[in-house]
Amino acid sequence: MYFPIFIDLSEKKILVVGGGAIASRRVRTLRSFAGQITVQAPEISEEIRGLAGDCRVTIREEAFYPEILSGMDLVLAATNDRKLNSRIGELCREQRIPVNVCSRKEDCDFFFPSVIQKGDLVIGINASGKNHSLVKRTRQEMEEFLRK
Repeated sequence: MYFPIFIDLSEKKILVVGGGAIASRRVRTLRSFAGQITVQAPEISEEIRGLAGDCRVTIREEAFYPEILSGMDLVLAATNDRKLNSRIGELCREQRIPVNVCSRKEDCDFFFPSVIQKGDLVIGINASGKNHSLVKRTRQEMEEFLRK
């Protein structure tokens, strides 16, 4: 069981390693909360490129290298390479940087929630990384409830 916690990310440096669909969803969500997001990947999706118009999102179109972790407060390993994601997780733990590894929940220090925002209300939904369909269904039900 993981404890839900809400933290101020406005002054934090966040690294998202990966440039595909999962990274796109993470950046789209984080953008409302984070002060500085760096996305690093050899290939970057068009969605992320569009989000980079926001001054809080910086793109580094290159392969991951360990030195990029220096100074980061939070890291999300969201590549399509499980070995690379696990390696990023190991490096982050060595440096005491909280990390979320999209491909293996056992490598995560925290889970990235499904987020609903309505005005000042922020709701995070998670099932300890075990049941994504339950999270999706719950999110849909809550969004419907909040539309009323």
